[in-house]
Amino acid sequence: MIDFRYHLVSLIAVFLALALGIVLGAGPLNEPLGDQLTGQVEELREDRDRLRTELEVSEAEVEQRDQFIDELAAATLGSRLEGRAVATVVLPSANSDDVADVRLRLEQAGATVTGQVQVTEEWTNPDSAAFRSSLAGQILGYLDPVPADGAEPGVILGTALGQALTRSDAEGAPTADARTLLELLADAGLVEVVDDPTQAANATVVIAPRSEETGPEESMEPADLETREQRLAEEVELVRGLAETGEGSVVAGSAATALDLVSAIRADSTAVETVTTTDSVSEITGRLNVPMALAVAISGEVGQFGVGADATAAVPPAVYLSPPASPQPEETADGAEGSTEDTGDTGGDAGTTEDETADAA
Repeated sequence: MIDFRYHLVSLIAVFLALALGIVLGAGPLNEPLGDQLTGQVEELREDRDRLRTELEVSEAEVEQRDQFIDELAAATLGSRLEGRAVATVVLPSANSDDVADVRLRLEQAGATVTGQVQVTEEWTNPDSAAFRSSLAGQILGYLDPVPADGAEPGVILGTALGQALTRSDAEGAPTADARTLLELLADAGLVEVVDDPTQAANATVVIAPRSEETGPEESMEPADLETREQRLAEEVELVRGLAETGEGSVVAGSAATALDLVSAIRADSTAVETVTTTDSVSEITGRLNVPMALAVAISGEVGQFGVGADATAAVPPAVYLSPPASPQPEETADGAEGSTEDTGDTGGDAGTTEDETADAA
């Protein structure tokens, strides 16, 4: 059994150690320890200042690079989309600066931006899936051409939106059915018309959110992750439908995480064969890729451009398009000429790449 003498000896040992530490700390070890700690603090302060300077230099270089690219943009884009009308489709949470800059780059490439549609959260709401499926069945009668048998409701609705923006009469204005389609989608709460198209578009551009808006997969709760994946699947069906309308379509977004739309398209064996994408929408380089990628899509090719995962090329190839064909009246059943009801594919030659032009020369 431990007696009082054991506790007494233990207490004495503790106090002796404390006294020894005080004596040594205040005496022979005081100066070396103080000097060592002071030196470490100085080194940390110098590292902090150096890193701050490097960050400022890096930010200045990026700003100068972006300014340089911006000044070259008009000359680089040239007239790739001359004579084309392009409608923009904006997905929920897309950055307004990205939308504005993509529109600017399209105009610098010679396109006329006609119409802007904001897709609402209801388009991808899992709780509204039954309603959207019913609407897709009702809207089929207004589509020409009609999607293939067995097409998913999301693809049908995406086709409807595309035809609403691209079907034109003989004067190039949206047809009556095109306006009806847009009204039906708006009345259903699936889209909001931000800029009413007075001219039918030849092609469409979809602008998706940046990665920071979708969030990394590992930081989401299981229920939130499941909902995001369901919404993502609906977005993929939407752009698949859009890609089947007009002369072509491009999706501009991010490809940094699996929850980004561009990543989902590139991972989908069906979508990747029909939908052209560009990533890095938050960067000026990614936004400059949009009109160039659209020219590729109009030429009949499909590509995945940028520096994100599964991109096939950093920059789209140079494609030079022929002017789009003007809408022509179509003949009715009795041989009389009538207004063209649908010019979803508004014509225009497939276009040639820079290499093909060189070979022809």
